[in-house]
Amino acid sequence: MQADNQVAYQGRKTARQSSEQRRLAILNAALRVLVRDGVRGVRHRAVAKEADVPLSATTYYFKDIHDLLADALTLFANEMMQTFVDPFWSRANEWIRSFPADARQTPAMVDEVVNHMSDLGANYILMRVRDHRQQLVLEHAFWYAALTDERMHGIALQHGHRLLDNLKSILDYVGAREVELAAKSILMTVRGLEYEGLLDSPDFSREKVRAALHYKMRAVLSV
Repeated sequence: MQADNQVAYQGRKTARQSSEQRRLAILNAALRVLVRDGVRGVRHRAVAKEADVPLSATTYYFKDIHDLLADALTLFANEMMQTFVDPFWSRANEWIRSFPADARQTPAMVDEVVNHMSDLGANYILMRVRDHRQQLVLEHAFWYAALTDERMHGIALQHGHRLLDNLKSILDYVGAREVELAAKSILMTVRGLEYEGLLDSPDFSREKVRAALHYKMRAVLSV
């Protein structure tokens, strides 16, 4: 049974462990094809070859290419949340909630939050760009796939809400105004910085990433 915060799969459900292992092998193969050949390269035949399974196996578990691509990206999104996003926000929440309620939205507290979250965010973005580049490429492919296939809009929106809710919780706790708009603004900045890093921009550095995050955090938490 999947956790409540996971995006749901669409393909055929499996009952045996061996079947689940083959399904996961197909999904991971689809992700490799996606990185190598792009969204349009994800086809049953190409994925079956990459997974080293008969073509009939991919069509058994996934009735069409939409279900195959959707479940591959769902697998990626759930693993990314568990491996990268949830641990990051867990650490951030633990630190933020060490502030007593009566200390929130004081100038000293805002300064400390802005500085700490800017450092934490800059380290996180550089870690993803430099050490986990493929996962970051997949995330951007996830958003692109949703743009090109309207049937995936719901999956993308559900995943986006998971990311947004983590940040909203922190911003609400520290007393930010217009929490949802503030969270969306920060996430847009983060995605822009990640994209710049993937493009190997000459202006991309920890100092500039931190400065951009610091500016945005200061704007949304101004007393």
